Amino acid sequence: MGNIIRIGACLPRLRLDRRAMAQAMGWLVQGAGAGRGTRTLGFWDEDSVTLAVEAARAALAGDRAESLSFCTTTPPFAEPQNAALIRAALRLPGLCRTQDCTGTPRATLLALHAALETDATALIAAGDRLVAQAGSLAEARMGDGGAAVLTGPGEGLFTCLGGASLSLPFLHRSRASGSDTALDWEERWQREAGYQTQIPAAIAAALDRAGVAAEAVDHLVLPCPIPGTGAAVARNAGLGNARLAADLADHCGDTGTAHPLMMLAAALPQVAPGQLVVLAQLGQGATALVLRAGEAVRNHPGLPGLDTGIPESNYLKLLAFQDRLDWDRGLRGRYIVPEAQSTAFRNAEALLGFVASRDPSTGQIRFPPRADEAGEVWPLADRGGRLATVTADRLAYSRHPPSCYGLVDLNGGGRLMMDLTDPDAAELAVGDALHFVFRVKDIDQNSGFRRYFWKAVRDTAQV
Repeated sequence: MGNIIRIGACLPRLRLDRRAMAQAMGWLVQGAGAGRGTRTLGFWDEDSVTLAVEAARAALAGDRAESLSFCTTTPPFAEPQNAALIRAALRLPGLCRTQDCTGTPRATLLALHAALETDATALIAAGDRLVAQAGSLAEARMGDGGAAVLTGPGEGLFTCLGGASLSLPFLHRSRASGSDTALDWEERWQREAGYQTQIPAAIAAALDRAGVAAEAVDHLVLPCPIPGTGAAVARNAGLGNARLAADLADHCGDTGTAHPLMMLAAALPQVAPGQLVVLAQLGQGATALVLRAGEAVRNHPGLPGLDTGIPESNYLKLLAFQDRLDWDRGLRGRYIVPEAQSTAFRNAEALLGFVASRDPSTGQIRFPPRADEAGEVWPLADRGGRLATVTADRLAYSRHPPSCYGLVDLNGGGRLMMDLTDPDAAELAVGDALHFVFRVKDIDQNSGFRRYFWKAVRDTAQV
């Protein structure tokens, strides 16, 4: 069995207050905005691909992977393969095997289970921007986010002792092809016929394969948006001594395919080396993995960004960012996004991987690099920089006015005009430290085609 070497996570900075959701929709839908705290709200240029890329960058930390699995229930593209775009953005080798894993929130644990049964180095990157009917209970419980793990041989955070995956044609949530929103079935049905029955069965099989007694388990990590269900599952599974991991409902909500890894990362400060962790999830059956913590858990910071973020009380931003609001985009918003497939392919390393060239004799940085140049490859994504000029443009079209951009002095040399993004982009000032993120460049309103590129955001680590 393989090991979990590293975990990465990405939480959008916006935190939508559930009280604001209740104020906006409570007059129409009873129970709108149910629950306390906040849920994460992805910015307009964040989607499941960009969230997965950001999480994967943290999980890789400069390493390479032989395979990449992108797990989501909200893929931007039905075709082409989303994982191929993620591989290019991460600058993994062309021979890296890529696949999209969709159709169930359990897709991440299914991919992780398969990866841990080999010794190959594998990257499992998950991301979701879930959509539910306005004012629904599901909308309040959901959140946006990405998470990733790197698996392989050698010492890491966890060693997998065994696992089991149970497949059943059990419907607790369904979404027709072509539909944006899913239908949730009755909550009691989900709880009793799903979580309290199927999860214990999968856990029992995983413990048997691992040769571990139920009472020896120290922690249970189980994503479940239904309050109180996790404790009932632990009792049914005989995990009387296990500590139940926090569901993160008050901080970010249920992030779908990313949530089992999100909860595992958040639980790491409470896990000691040698302790046993069961990681499980429901979704047309159930998957359970038995993990033994390694020495590396001592130094893991947990889930970064969980307790920080930008408060948001405008519920309409959720609808606008999910493109569910028919708003007047103005004359400048009526344009077609050029697909330019041949140009995008020829320049994929520069556009998706954010790679420039550097003349070794002069030190000159060129972006985009010229095809006839012989300069050294000069990756930019991890370099960061400082803002040299800044413009907040309220005349240009933007999904979150104003449109912000400026010249960035790159660390290591070079200057580049870049879009500035995130909710506080208009507050950036000359001299501010920046880092770069992979985001949606623009979206064609007619075809749904979207382009991706790198943008600059405030480097909160240097503030």
